Amino acid sequence: MMRCWTLVVQLIELFVSAFVHMLYGFYIFSSAVAGDLSQGLSDWYFKPNMDLIVKEPQQQESTTVTSSASTRLDELPPIVLIHGIFGFGKGRLGGLSYFAGAENKDERVLVPDLGSLTSIYDRARELFYYLKGGKVDYGEEHSKACGHSQFGRTYERGNCPKWGEDHPIHFVGHSAGAQVVRVLQQMLADKAFNGYERTSENWVLSITSLSGAFNGTTRTYLDGMYPEDGKSLKSICLLQICRLGVDCL
Repeated sequence: MMRCWTLVVQLIELFVSAFVHMLYGFYIFSSAVAGDLSQGLSDWYFKPNMDLIVKEPQQQESTTVTSSASTRLDELPPIVLIHGIFGFGKGRLGGLSYFAGAENKDERVLVPDLGSLTSIYDRARELFYYLKGGKVDYGEEHSKACGHSQFGRTYERGNCPKWGEDHPIHFVGHSAGAQVVRVLQQMLADKAFNGYERTSENWVLSITSLSGAFNGTTRTYLDGMYPEDGKSLKSICLLQICRLGVDCL
């Protein structure tokens, strides 16, 4: 009797968790569609009726002060915002922003679009090439072990090609995104990227965690995963549903 009751409770928990995640996904998708439609309609309706406004030229301020202030701003290190599981980067869902429009406040704020359901290891590799440029290389050994292609998308030009020990970067990670940055920093220390023999942990200026779950999560225990092997899962659980999503993608 107790076993049946436990099974019922687990199924209810699974249903609620799956429903919440699906509802969240639907909300994100519908918000993106609604935002793009409203922006498109606004541009279509208002732009033809707008009169050109010619502003009188203003007196130029001191060029010395302006140029020095501009130089100081250019020297500030970029800030890279990393989304978590089920997250998305700039441009993935039109005008919808995962970080409430932070990337629109300053051109030095970067929001890469990494895999929503891929492993932390894969996302760390993607993040490196997003910043430096080139074809994403997940590594031959890792790719064979995990059963996926060794190479991913190609970034014709890195979003921060100067990134290095002399030009380190601030990283802000939300949820699993914070763990992605830590794995990336370890890869930099291990010089794990072919063609980049001088990487080091000093390429990371700072790591800011937003609910990064660095101490683990009880979700793994609910789904039957234990520290002994890190692989065991219940046949029916939320992580199995996520696993199906990864296989489909």
